[in-house]
Amino acid sequence: MPEMVLFVPGFFGFGSFGHPDRPLIEYFARVEDALLRAHLRPLRFAVHQPPPAGSIAERVRSLHARVTELIAAGATRLHLVGHSTGGLDVRLLAHPRYSALPERADLIARIGSVITVSAPFHGTPLARRLGRTSWAAVPALWFGSILASRGRLRLAGQAAAVFNLVKRVIAQQTTPTDEVIAQLADVDDDTAHQIRRFLADVAADHRLVDDLTPDAMGELNRVLAGADAIAPISFVSVAPRAGLSPLAFVTAPFQRLFYDVTWRLTAATPPPGARLPEGPWVGGRHLSLQPSSNDGIVPAWSQTLDGRAEGIVVGDHLDVIGHYESVNATFLRSGSGFDDARFRALWDRVGRCILAT
Repeated sequence: MPEMVLFVPGFFGFGSFGHPDRPLIEYFARVEDALLRAHLRPLRFAVHQPPPAGSIAERVRSLHARVTELIAAGATRLHLVGHSTGGLDVRLLAHPRYSALPERADLIARIGSVITVSAPFHGTPLARRLGRTSWAAVPALWFGSILASRGRLRLAGQAAAVFNLVKRVIAQQTTPTDEVIAQLADVDDDTAHQIRRFLADVAADHRLVDDLTPDAMGELNRVLAGADAIAPISFVSVAPRAGLSPLAFVTAPFQRLFYDVTWRLTAATPPPGARLPEGPWVGGRHLSLQPSSNDGIVPAWSQTLDGRAEGIVVGDHLDVIGHYESVNATFLRSGSGFDDARFRALWDRVGRCILAT
């Protein structure tokens, strides 16, 4: 395997659930197919599974171990593609000044490109405003996202999920049982156990929340400024403003309410060093960028290091990895109108960046 594309998920990210040869639920849903449609030269694809909510340092160390294994197995060149916090992971792995890792000049020399999608380079106000105390319910919310990726979050399913999970939260049991997962997600027992184990990991470790505040990321960027060995190629996602959407509230009240809340908590004035992105729009639609613009999780001003974007797309934080409304696989009902054409246009642009390096 001379060249490989390694995908790195973000906060609460997973690789896939189900049998390795027949995954039922995937984080980067349909991304590999979109890249193949972009006529990428024959490359191998792999997905890294970091500690879902562990510290940035722990996540980057796990990525370092995975890349070292791939090189030992014969990979001569790697293209690293990170979504959300995964974008921070790939940047830091390729940064010679990042002190949480040993000296790795030989490893960095094998990295062909570092590509980020919706990455919080300057942090996200969402982490500061929620804080650790609000993360007790996060496993339940992320379970809702997993259900959505199966197209199972209809009104009845929402009511059942909320009823069962609220009972467990009241009892200070913040993760659902295998039986609840199997019933609601319509998966086999082994897959249900994988999901429950993942949610337990999320519930047990929230250190990443502190690392993703704008203050914490600002300090990290000051230490690393001007010394990236490989400049990240960054793609930015922005979604419509939160606001009353009667149709969305009727058809998907929980997802719309969740998006409205997270959008408002994410909207904030850029801190020093952060800039609104500039670059071409992808997919034929654009929005007027404002300081408050965000994708429901990460502000637009946070998604590039220096304001230069390879592409900007109208879509929310989960749209861009294949979990969008038109394929009945979304937890954020943002009203972005994201569809197959915009998804393919985004990942075609990512593929062209890989081909150019």
